[in-house]
Amino acid sequence: MILILSIVLAIIGWFILMLLTTNLLGLFVRAFFVSDPVLDTIDKLEHEKEISKKMEAFLASERKEQNRANIFVNLTILILVLGFYYLLFYFLNIIAVVAAVMLMAGRLPDLLWEIKHGRKINVRELPKNWVYWTTSLLDWVSLLVFLYALIKAGYISF
Repeated sequence: MILILSIVLAIIGWFILMLLTTNLLGLFVRAFFVSDPVLDTIDKLEHEKEISKKMEAFLASERKEQNRANIFVNLTILILVLGFYYLLFYFLNIIAVVAAVMLMAGRLPDLLWEIKHGRKINVRELPKNWVYWTTSLLDWVSLLVFLYALIKAGYISF
């Protein structure tokens, strides 16, 4: 009975870890690909028509402000990710941090595909190459690594 309860607790913890790592990775990676749709639309119009010097100066100042804000957002998210890793290390151990990194690494190619194509990932559209199989394997192996981390930390026992 204790064995089944331990495995169920590890799976629940792994799902929570997966939820947290996926969201943190999404925030972190998407912060590098931030673009303002209004500025992008005006850039497309710039190639079609001649834009006045005032408009060019305005666009330059807006891009400068946006870059400054992006740096602040990126640093904030980086602090959140590092804090998350520290808390995992503090309350569990380094093995749990490795499991979190494995989950993030397994999610990264899917996230980059979503950013590139501009829509949620569809399993049928995703190319089934070695990257897909490796990242899928990383996700499942991270469950075993997280189970081992919980055992080493003394939260579950067999």
